[in-house]
Amino acid sequence: MIDDWFEADEGELSPPHTVLVDIVRDSARTWPECPPAATAVLVFPPDEDEDEDEEERPPRDAYDAAWDEAFAAGQAVLTLITELRHRDQKLVVMTLGATVAGDRLFCSERNSSTYHPEATTVVEPLEATGSPEELGRIAADWFEEIVSRSMVELDRKPWPRSFVAKGTPLPPGHRWVRNP
Repeated sequence: MIDDWFEADEGELSPPHTVLVDIVRDSARTWPECPPAATAVLVFPPDEDEDEDEEERPPRDAYDAAWDEAFAAGQAVLTLITELRHRDQKLVVMTLGATVAGDRLFCSERNSSTYHPEATTVVEPLEATGSPEELGRIAADWFEEIVSRSMVELDRKPWPRSFVAKGTPLPPGHRWVRNP
């Protein structure tokens, strides 16, 4: 059973990653409708088994380039996952992720199976650089802003779901999904 937000095995996190996770964990304790079981920590150690004969491919984007740079420097890559869950149906309606590769942070909606970033129009992705403390605060604020949003869906259709401003009355023909 998961007892705390962003729980990690002892020794799994490097000291800088521990600082960052502690900051996000402290913030998560106040997030509405986000139990500890809706969060996860993924640590990807540098790949030591890479085939040296493989042709190097150019990175697809800044996210992939940051992974390559971190691994080349012998650093692990850290990803924090938060699932937004439907309040009545107990299913995941959106997966959010914050990945730290070196001194770079990438926050975005994620594929719920692969945790790779997905382009959406609902959640604004964020990129930042900084110290573990700075990146922890940025990630915590980014998660909190999205997790705190109210979400509605049409009464008879599970999609589309949409965010509405806090304090907005329930639109006609909709029901609350999260944070009414």
